[in-house]
This record gives sequence, structure tokens and C-alpha cells, in this order.
Amino acid sequence: MGPGRNQLCPCGSGKKFKHCCLRAEPAAAETPQQTLHRRVRAAIQNLTQELLRFVDKYPGRECFAEAWAQFSPKEGAPFDPKSPHMPVFIPWFFHQWTPAAESTPFTKLVSRAATVSGEYLARRRRNLDPLLVRYLEACNATAFSFHEVVQAEPGRGFLLRDLILERERFVSEISGSQGAQRGDIVFAQVVDIDGLSLLDGFGQVVIEPGDKPAIIELRKAMRKEAQLKDTALLKAWDLELIGLYLDFAERRLNPQLPKLQNTDGEALVLHKLVFGIADAQAAAAAFDAAQLGEDGSIVSDGERRDADDKLLAAEWTWMRMGNAMHKSWDNTTLARLELKDGQLRVEVNSVERAARARSLVERLLGANAEFRVSKPESGESLLERARQSSGPAKRSEHDELMQQPEVREKLREMLLGHYTGWLDTQLPILGNRTPRQVACDTDGREAVEALIAQIERDAQKKTPPLDPGITQMLRRELGLLADPVAREGSGA
Repeated sequence: MGPGRNQLCPCGSGKKFKHCCLRAEPAAAETPQQTLHRRVRAAIQNLTQELLRFVDKYPGRECFAEAWAQFSPKEGAPFDPKSPHMPVFIPWFFHQWTPAAESTPFTKLVSRAATVSGEYLARRRRNLDPLLVRYLEACNATAFSFHEVVQAEPGRGFLLRDLILERERFVSEISGSQGAQRGDIVFAQVVDIDGLSLLDGFGQVVIEPGDKPAIIELRKAMRKEAQLKDTALLKAWDLELIGLYLDFAERRLNPQLPKLQNTDGEALVLHKLVFGIADAQAAAAAFDAAQLGEDGSIVSDGERRDADDKLLAAEWTWMRMGNAMHKSWDNTTLARLELKDGQLRVEVNSVERAARARSLVERLLGANAEFRVSKPESGESLLERARQSSGPAKRSEHDELMQQPEVREKLREMLLGHYTGWLDTQLPILGNRTPRQVACDTDGREAVEALIAQIERDAQKKTPPLDPGITQMLRRELGLLADPVAREGSGA
């Protein structure tokens, strides 16, 4: 046994071991993979700057504009060195881009079908570290693809599944693996060198499971080119792959407010209609006696009267049976009506319902109702107002309410009904097919499993969290519980 850290050093210096020979002891032995990883990183430490200097001299920085025009989805957009997509563009430009033969001034690159790094190798190979040569050759032999995190080992790397080529490999990556979680999807260029896999290019936007069906659809289209295999297939479709990544990134980096609709699919615009009422008693009697037939029904929500039985206030709900969006719902609320202080206030949530509500009131009340004003408020304005009013006190009230067993059970019942209906709801991400229709083949099951994984991920942010039995029900109904491909691919 060696000396303790605070014992005298056995060398006879009179110093404590920790201040003397302990410092000179060799570090723990590296594994061969760690050694190779360190050597590769050292070899490529200044590679980007070196390749940029090479571009300055040959073929010239003007080629950035031509490459950017191919890379960017925005036609005519000038090259933007501050773009958040530089971590993808620069590796693609160095190792994958070749000029368009019919229009480029860089004819020498075209004649040799050379990439920038390929031309750099051809001109400088004899003066380069052999390890760097092999690395650049490996960069030219690979391409960008979508990779799903199957398993993460923070600080070491992750097991990635190439969603296009459908194969797995462990990728050594110290920083990128720190925050990765199973089911994340990254757009990356993976380089294989001497048995080691590394990330050379890495999109800064992490793609969530809910976007995976779009990747599967692109994969299905790419499969039709049966003559192309492996990396050749990725290279042939590189701009389509990049375009899909940029679509995902645009939505994350510049999110748009969702298109808000009511359950009839009408644009959500809250309206408050106000009528002057000459005889409140007669108006209440008309609403209570109303027989609307196909227009639904008006249901009393209660009233208040004074000691002399004079009507002070009354409320009603205008509703119809069934719900166009949520099949499990018994009815659809069309309007809320409040009669008070000689006025009738009607609240609806769309322009179409506002017009129908006004027509209904005027038909039922006739000359007893005088229309005065309609005050609209857009869904976006409502969201902003809700954000401003949702302080800690409101969240505390919500949390307290959610602790009540009867509330939690009612919420679970509603969510179970919602997701039961979801199984047969046409979804744009599935090409306007339902999850049940799609889950009839391997690709479809992988797509709907990804959507369920997204539901579970989103549910972790809610209070209370979604009952795991609901997603278990979805998987059972779609036949996913016994499908290892879908389950492994989803990160579930």
C-alpha cells in the first residue's frame, strides 16, 4: 500500500506526499478509445480556421454565396455568417458541397467533383498529419442525417439511431451528451474514424419526438431510390434533409402563435354582444320557454329575485348535443347569456357564433331586445391577457384545486375521453390520417409511438401529470406494446 496523502513522502524530501511525489504520479491510464478521441480533437483543433484560409486563397470566398444559395430555403438571401445554422452550414460547405456545374465560376472544383476539404487534401496531403488526412477522408465519406438518442451517457456520448439509414452506433461526444435525453432527435454529421464515431456537424436545435413522423415520411420517399444505398442516399438527398431540419429549426427559433379555433373549427374571436332589454321578466320567460329544434337548447343556469319576486339577474347556456371536435363530449356550448340591469350580455367565441347568437336573440325576443354593441377580442389578445394575469397567486389556486381527489378524477375522465377520441382523429402530421389508420405497418407504428412519446414528454410539465394508464391504453389500442421497433425508436 502506498503512503497516505498527508504522510511524509517516502522520497525523503521531508514534504507531505500530496505536496511532493503524488503530483508526479501518472494519471489514470486512458482507454484506447479515449486516447484516439483526444488525438483526433488535437489534430482538428484548428481545422476550421485552416480551411477558411484555404478558401480565401482557393477557390475564393465568393463561393460562400453560391453554397449559401443552395443551403438556405430563402431565395436570394445573402450569406449570413451570424446565422444560427452555421454549425450545420460550415461542415456541409467544407465536406459535402460541390458547385453546380451549369452555373458556377468554380470550374476546377467541378472538373474534379471535389469538395472544399477534398481539394484541400489533394493540394496539402503530403504536409498533413496522417490522422488529420484520415479524418478529412472520413468527413468526405459521410453526410448529414437525423439521429435519435437511444441512450445517453452524459459526459461520454450517446447511442444514436440514424432514422434514415435505420442503424445504431455509439458516438463519442462530451459536451453534446450533457443535456441529451432519450427520444431527442439531432441533425448531425457523424464521422467514423479508426473505429471511433464523432460529431463533426451538429444542428443547435434539438428536435422533439412529435416531429418524427415528418422524418419518417421523408425516409419513405428516399427508399424509392432503390439504386442508392447508405451514405450515397444521404448525399443525393442532402438538400431535402437540410430543408426539413431548417423547417424544424424555424419553428423552434421563431415560434408562431397557434391558429386558435373553437370546436367547430371556426377562428377563435371572443365576442360580447350587448342588448338593451325593455322587459326583463318577459325576456326571461321567452328564454325559458324556447324550443330551438336543430339549433340546440337554452338551459337555465339560475336566477336571482328580490323580496317582491322581481327578477334581478338570470343566466343561461345555449348549447347543442354532440361535439364536432371531441366525440366523447356530450354537448357543445355555443353561448353564455346574462340578463342584468336592463341589459342582456351574450358571450360567444367566434364571428360565426356571434352572428347566429344575435339572430337567435332577435328572433326570440323581438322588439323587447335592442342590439347595442358587439365587442370582439382575438384569441391572441386573450392569450396575452391570460399571460399577464397568471401570477403566483393564480398558480397557487390552480395547484390547490388540483389536489382535490374529485377534481383529479374528473380531469382524468375528461382526458381519457379526449385521448380515446384522438385515436380516430385525423392529424395533419400523419397526412390527415388517424393514428389507428396509420398504425398498420412498421413505419406507421413508429410514427404514432413518437406522438405518444411526445404526449408523455409534454405531460411531465403539467399539474397533475397525465395518468400513465392513458398512454398505456393508447399503445394497447394501436398494437404497440408488442412492437419492439416502435418502442425502441420512441425512447419509451
